[in-house]
Parts: sequence; structure tokens; C-alpha cells
Amino acid sequence: MALGIATSVITARALGPSGRGLLQLLTIFPATMSNFAKLGIPVANVYCIRRRGARTSAVASNSLLLGLALGTVLALICWLGRGWLLHTVLRGVPAVTLPLVLVLLPFVVLQTFFLGILQAEQRFQEYNFQQIAPTLFGLVGMAVALLWLRAGLIGAVIVQTAVVALVTVWLVLSVHRRTPLRLAWDGPLAKEMLGFGGKSYVQTLAATLHRQIDQYMINVFLDPAQVGLYAVAVNLTNVLLKIPDATGTVLYPRLAALEEGDAHRATARVCRNTVFITAALGVGCLLFGPFGIRVLYGPRFAGAIRPMLLMLPGIVMMSLYMILTRNFTSRNRQGVNIVAAGVALSVNVGLNCVLIPRWGISGAAISTAVSYSLAALILLVVFVRESGHSLAETVLVGREEIGGYVRRARGLVPGAAAE
Repeated sequence: MALGIATSVITARALGPSGRGLLQLLTIFPATMSNFAKLGIPVANVYCIRRRGARTSAVASNSLLLGLALGTVLALICWLGRGWLLHTVLRGVPAVTLPLVLVLLPFVVLQTFFLGILQAEQRFQEYNFQQIAPTLFGLVGMAVALLWLRAGLIGAVIVQTAVVALVTVWLVLSVHRRTPLRLAWDGPLAKEMLGFGGKSYVQTLAATLHRQIDQYMINVFLDPAQVGLYAVAVNLTNVLLKIPDATGTVLYPRLAALEEGDAHRATARVCRNTVFITAALGVGCLLFGPFGIRVLYGPRFAGAIRPMLLMLPGIVMMSLYMILTRNFTSRNRQGVNIVAAGVALSVNVGLNCVLIPRWGISGAAISTAVSYSLAALILLVVFVRESGHSLAETVLVGREEIGGYVRRARGLVPGAAAE
């Protein structure tokens, strides 16, 4: 989280609001487009290995072939449609940077497929390296490209491309060392992977578009400078989502191996504690976030303060959503996730069309908060009904759990534990 904020500060100060907005669009574009080609394979990999007992080597080999094929086809489609992209969602982006971004598509698809392999095998030390390494290398690379070489936007894009490609190659080799990959296609297993993944595909695609479409719409309705301001607000509030994302990453393979009753109990316990921690961090962001933006990013980015504050309630609700989706996916109940994500995406797009022209990036922040909250509430209602756990058991920590947090906090203060 700290490395990500440091990189964000460097890129913002070096590129300014407009350049930072263009970099944000180019950075999120491969992640956004790759979701059209993932076909739910990352979650299917976890399900097939943990629930179905499939051989990791066979799952990984199928993932390698699928990732290369799907990523390459997607890159070619985007290249053929580059004229439309550069005049709409990527308006203002230098045409020379687009090939550098499209090259990343096979790498990004492969990365998500193979992260599913690490998650299924609970190889979280390597999984964590995959999360930290790009941020660390990106921080060093951006500092060299922007502060030393003064390479500007193109230099920043080259760094981003090189880092993602390097880390993806390392990931594939890491999996290959433990479970040798073969250029062989397992048809029956692939059918099962695609069958399960197809149920998650719509939900994952809708959820990703829900998180990122507002930034493209800001570029369409406003300009890259406003995207740059909004990107600072998004990146700072998304730091809070590292908590439910990390928790859900560990939780999902464990839920997939549990009986339904045990899975519900584990989900309720994790939900209420995750919401508590995220809300506590949200209060800290509310109190110190405006000061942090002014000090770290400078006066040019003061316009990011209001949307950041408006997003916070939705971010807390999103932490609940991110945990509950794992429960439904682990039980092969992706239909609930699809409904929640689809409704939320529709509401988000509709509100953005109305609020962005009227209230600018503050309107986009309101749309995000409302749609995030709606998605979480839909899942919460269904979970409470199906699990038998009450609303309070799912979202509110108990006295004993609060006492546990207090004891841990005291243990961090020298001398407090002895008292």
C-alpha cells in the first residue's frame, strides 16, 4: 500500500493532472479489457483444484494455452478497433502508446490465470511476491523514468509494460518449477473449467466494469485532467480495499473445501471483522486524507479531496461485497453474484450519465458509493436468508472481538502489555 501511494505521488507530481489522467487510462485499460477474455478461468482454477481434485499440472497447462490464445486474440481485436478507442474511452491518449499497452494483454490474462493456481495451492508467499514485486519495481522504474530521465508519459508506459511482462514470466516459471507445464490440452478438464468459469465470467466482467467504467466516462464527458484528479481519489480509497481483497484471497480456497454450514460460519466471522477494520481505516482516511492529498500531491490535486470523501461509504460497503462473493462462488452460486454485479453496473452507468455532466468527478464519486452499497446489500440479504445468520452476526463485531482488538493494540505499545 505504501509503495503504491509513493508511486502515485511520483507520477502525479511529474505528469500533472492531465498526464496523470492519461497514464491512469493506459494503466487500467489492459486490466479492463483482459476481463473480456478471462472467461472466469481464475476462479475455476481454484474450484477445480480444491473442490474437484484436478491435477494442478493439467489445470496450469490448460491455463497457459488458453491465456496465450485469448490474450493474443483480444490484442488483435483492440488493434483493429484502435480508431474507435482513441476517439472515445482513450480520447487524448497518444497513439504511439497504444501498442505498448496492447502487448500487455496476453501477459495480464496469463497473470490472473496463474495467480488462481497459487491461490488454489495456498502458496501465498509467492502470491504476495506477485502483488508486491510490480509495485516495488514500478516505484523504482517510475522514479528513474520520470524524475531522472524526464521521459514523461511514454517513459511511464514503457516502465509499466516492462514490469508486468517481467513479473508474469516469473510467475509462469515459478508454477512450472513446482508443477511442470506441458503444451498438451486436456479436453474434459477444459470443459469443466470453462463450464464453471462461464458462470463466474459475467459476474467478474460486470464487477470489473463497475469499478473502472466511471474513469472512462469521466474522460468522455470531461477531460484527462479530471481523470487524473479522480484517479488520485480512487487510488487512495482503493488502498482500503487491500484488506478485503487479501482476506478474500485466502478465504475463497478454504471455503471451497468446507461444508456449507462451516462455510457460512466462516464467512460471517470474516465479514464482520473485515467491515470493522475497513470502517476504522475509513475514519482515518476521512480525518487525514485531505491533509495527505495537499501535502503529498500538492495544490494541483486538491480537487481530488471531495470525491475521495464521497467514495468512502461505498468503499466500506464494497469490503462486504468482496467477502460475500467468495461465499457464493465457493458454493457454485454465481447467479447471485451476477445479479448483484449487473444491477450495480447498470445503476452506476445510469447515475454517471446524469451526475458527471452536472457535478463532475464528485458526481462520479456519488455514483460509485451508491452502486457499491447497492451491490453489497443485495448479497447481504441473500446471505442472511440462506445462511441462517442474522444481520448483526454478519456485519457487527461482538464485545469479545473488540476486546481482542484492544488487547492486540496494547501489545503493540511498549509497556502496555505489562500493565
